[in-house]
Amino acid sequence: MALRDTIEVVPDDMPYSQEITLDSGVYFFTFQYNKIDQQFTIDIADLEGNDIKTGIVVMAGQPLWTVNKPGLPAETIIPMDESGNETEVTFGNFGDTMNLAIDGSEGDLSDT
Repeated sequence: MALRDTIEVVPDDMPYSQEITLDSGVYFFTFQYNKIDQQFTIDIADLEGNDIKTGIVVMAGQPLWTVNKPGLPAETIIPMDESGNETEVTFGNFGDTMNLAIDGSEGDLSDT
């Protein structure tokens, strides 16, 4: 059971774009994988397709952005493995055990 809400990622489909709805608004996220340096990157655009931030390198435990640039989502999104087992983002674990967690969200927890 996930402790935080996550953004779905499908490495096998990269590069691709998808609409992401967050509490702060709706955005287009474009996901890419560079086979040479084995890094994932994300571009974020508004609904009109205007780039807000491009080339964000996905690193485990590091927020996707640390600046409060106008247009960026207010949420903090952190690539993480909630079990604590994975320490790097790889093609084999991204979207499986390593996810884009929305920090501060409650995910699948219930009040039972």
